[in-house]
Amino acid sequence: MLEGIQEKISLNVKLKETFNFLGIKKDPLVGKMINLLMKNGKRSKAEKVLNKSFQMLDEKYPGRALHIFYFGVFEARRDVGIRLKPKAKKRRTANAFSVYLPYSISPVRGVNSGMRALLAASRRRPSARPFWDNLSQEILESSLGRGEVVTQRYSLNKLADSNKRRVHLGSLPIFPLISH
Repeated sequence: MLEGIQEKISLNVKLKETFNFLGIKKDPLVGKMINLLMKNGKRSKAEKVLNKSFQMLDEKYPGRALHIFYFGVFEARRDVGIRLKPKAKKRRTANAFSVYLPYSISPVRGVNSGMRALLAASRRRPSARPFWDNLSQEILESSLGRGEVVTQRYSLNKLADSNKRRVHLGSLPIFPLISH
């Protein structure tokens, strides 16, 4: 009697199947990453590349690939932007040099630029390994708070923080104030 129950239990337990990433295409961040990966309208190739990079993450960390992707994207997102104000051409002043002007950017644009930075950093990696391997490594390093993208983000924030007193130089009112 007890052996029959154990056989039924062991038959009902499934072996770990590979996670199917084709069902997460409806996720907004995954869809945006596919759109950024896509070149010349080759959507299926971009989906395959992202799917293979998720599979590589899933091999190392089973069931955590999407979480690692989210952490990587949110670690890579940008908070501020830097605009370069060129120096004055005809004036001879003491500080006739280019000035970095920080400005705040929207959260959606920050996530978008962070994903673009992830892709650019993975393209800069050595091409001896496949691109999806480079992409998965870059996402993993970003999720851990390391890597090229996170270093760029912190250096950009440091530059913006050191130049925050010059913000008034770049802010012009959109509509002039009319006083009656």
